[in-house]
Amino acid sequence: MSQNLSRGSDTLVYFPIAELYHQFKRANEQVTDFGKVKGPLYGQFDEFLIRMQSRLNDVRYDFLFKPQLRVTSDSLEDLLRDFVGLGKPRAKVTVIDLSSVPFDVRPTVSAQIGRLAFEFNYWNPRAREFPISLICEEAHSYIPRGSGGQYEGTRRSMERIAKEGRKYGVGLGVVSQRPHELSETVLAQCGTFVCLRVTNPDDQAYIRKLVPDGEGDLVKALASLGRGEAMVLGEAVPVPTRFQFHVPDPAPNSNDTDYYGQWLDGPPDVDVADIVNRWRRQGR
Repeated sequence: MSQNLSRGSDTLVYFPIAELYHQFKRANEQVTDFGKVKGPLYGQFDEFLIRMQSRLNDVRYDFLFKPQLRVTSDSLEDLLRDFVGLGKPRAKVTVIDLSSVPFDVRPTVSAQIGRLAFEFNYWNPRAREFPISLICEEAHSYIPRGSGGQYEGTRRSMERIAKEGRKYGVGLGVVSQRPHELSETVLAQCGTFVCLRVTNPDDQAYIRKLVPDGEGDLVKALASLGRGEAMVLGEAVPVPTRFQFHVPDPAPNSNDTDYYGQWLDGPPDVDVADIVNRWRRQGR
């Protein structure tokens, strides 16, 4: 592993997780004086090693524990190029799909995504010329309201962008169906709100607190919005505006399932063997 660069204590440095496992294993089994005296950490990591070995043997964690492409600290440059769209070919938008990431490491992964976005432009001398906008879909799931919990790291990472990101050309957009479950700090820093139909009274009340006093009554109209309609309020428009989105072409595969029709005339059979195979391979 190349170590030519001088690195600070908080710099991202690659290390093989398998080597970490062996270090713990050696400490856990250490004996001295020809096997007569147990080491100071002998047997202290039995349970930890079992849990760690189970993760190393689980293919769902291979992206984290057994990377194939980037296995040195020097590969960080290549990773960041892909992350911000400077790879080959260049891209205006980078989509990071976390649906296949196991739930117990998803907080760590999402926290690092926020950190990468902020740190890239924090250290970029041309940050003002290279703005980055991080859009968080289903944001209430990993930028929760309150403190503590497994997503504490993600919440802090995103709140840092919300509070300080504009100084370094890093913006944050949060997309959520349950705004009252989102971090208060993140929402308080939002300057513009694009609101689709909202029927939950708690969400309506929460949105009313976020918008300027003169626009609070307009929140009542959110319950009557149709599909594809939205209300935009805040700094992006001179006055609150109700508008209709253009219908995408081709249309996304996001329509609601026709439960009645499928239960009435659904497929006579399903390839269960294929489902089991996809499940075991963790590939859709």
